[in-house]
Amino acid sequence: MIQEDYNKHEGKMAKHDAMECADDAKAVADMIEKTDDLPEWLEAKITLAAEYMNTAKDWLTYNKAGDSMLAMKTQLKSLVPERIEKVDGKWVVYPSKGKKPLGTHEDYEAALKQLAAIEINKGKK
Repeated sequence: MIQEDYNKHEGKMAKHDAMECADDAKAVADMIEKTDDLPEWLEAKITLAAEYMNTAKDWLTYNKAGDSMLAMKTQLKSLVPERIEKVDGKWVVYPSKGKKPLGTHEDYEAALKQLAAIEINKGKK
């Protein structure tokens, strides 16, 4: 019984932890200046925290959306030769060949919009 009651609150607890993490991340970002020389151990902690949250977000995105999201992503890769990669916390759109970025974005959705615009422009030619 106790285990069942505990499981009923996992989402609530995880949401609370995620919100606390977001608050802490905002506070840390506000404290850091672009010119700060931070110790390597601190940079590593921030990078690891970002990777963990990104992994959690990706898992929730695909599992909440179900197989349709994975199917759409697979279909998009076959139709669009350009690619999106996460580099230094930003989403970068690259051409199918070459290394020069076509665009850099704060979020994945903005990078997808750029890909859509590229495809629309291909159709106009």
